[in-house]
Amino acid sequence: MRRFQRRRVSNIVLIVGLILLLVIASGLIGGVLLSQRSSAMSSAKGQVAFFTNQNGPGANRDALNIVVHDLDTLPTGSEYAVWLINQDTEAVMTLGTLKMNNHTGSLTYLGSNDNLLFPGDKIEITLEQGTVVAPAGKVILTGTFPIKSFAHVGHLLIDYPQTPGKIGLLVGVLEQTHLLDIQAAVLQNEAANQNTAAIRCEAQSMLDIIEGKHGSNYKQLDESCTLQMWTTTGDGFGLQGKDGYLTGSTEHAGFAISQPDATNAMHVHTALMDVSLSNINGWLTTIDQDAILLRTHPTDVAKVEEIVRLADSAFHGVDVNGDGQIDPVPGEVGAITAFQQGQFIATLTLNSGQ
Repeated sequence: MRRFQRRRVSNIVLIVGLILLLVIASGLIGGVLLSQRSSAMSSAKGQVAFFTNQNGPGANRDALNIVVHDLDTLPTGSEYAVWLINQDTEAVMTLGTLKMNNHTGSLTYLGSNDNLLFPGDKIEITLEQGTVVAPAGKVILTGTFPIKSFAHVGHLLIDYPQTPGKIGLLVGVLEQTHLLDIQAAVLQNEAANQNTAAIRCEAQSMLDIIEGKHGSNYKQLDESCTLQMWTTTGDGFGLQGKDGYLTGSTEHAGFAISQPDATNAMHVHTALMDVSLSNINGWLTTIDQDAILLRTHPTDVAKVEEIVRLADSAFHGVDVNGDGQIDPVPGEVGAITAFQQGQFIATLTLNSGQ
């Protein structure tokens, strides 16, 4: 009887040992799979870049572009949906679905609101099946706007209540320097033709673009200019002066980085944007002085080439050191780079969802 009991105890110990081994092995396998799954999910990363979409003169719509890398392969019948969420009101706005290329997803959204930063404060990407009107699937990536600083970023890129058409301040810098560059090319052509009437009109047009209605040299083009169809002028807001696009852009970028939720990227790209705006301001000051002289003495075209060169620099920038690129340094970058840096200020990072 004792031998039977000892044999029975030994069998129980063996069975219990086997069960424990199975439990431990299952735990280890589950832990590895969970770790692998967690690692795969955490490897996904993305960015959201905001910009202003132009669909013709005066047509400004808010827009954004999303790129996400290292996404898992989509299960059959599934898609990655993108949402703009207001965490206070719980309102949800669909932005569309990611277009997949291998493990990279992208989306360009062209909106119709005055400011895309106002409807919500969080972007969420979820894995969905079928038609859904709100996020219901697994959260893959999320990003939350730094609300206080982004309010001023919106004034740079999307809209500003005091500008014509409520365009963003940096949008105004880009548009008006482009217009100035075009007018400089027209001036160059009229100077070659020795058309003094046209030269005077073009000089005044450039002054109006630079100074705006608040400038001391602003003047609406007279009837002689109108009759000859030399009527191109700025939007009246002006590039220079304390109320112009350049000053406004500098101020609101400063307001953005002074907020407690400003990111490191905002500080870096604001500094680079300020270099561009400072370059533009210096070039425009010289153009303004040259245009005043040209308006008074349209037969003296000695400064026309300087006007053309500086207007092109103000818009495109200039490769001073001949290294084949326009660098964000004093004397090189212009409005195109200023606007690009403004877009980089608004970059939002997407992190793996929980």
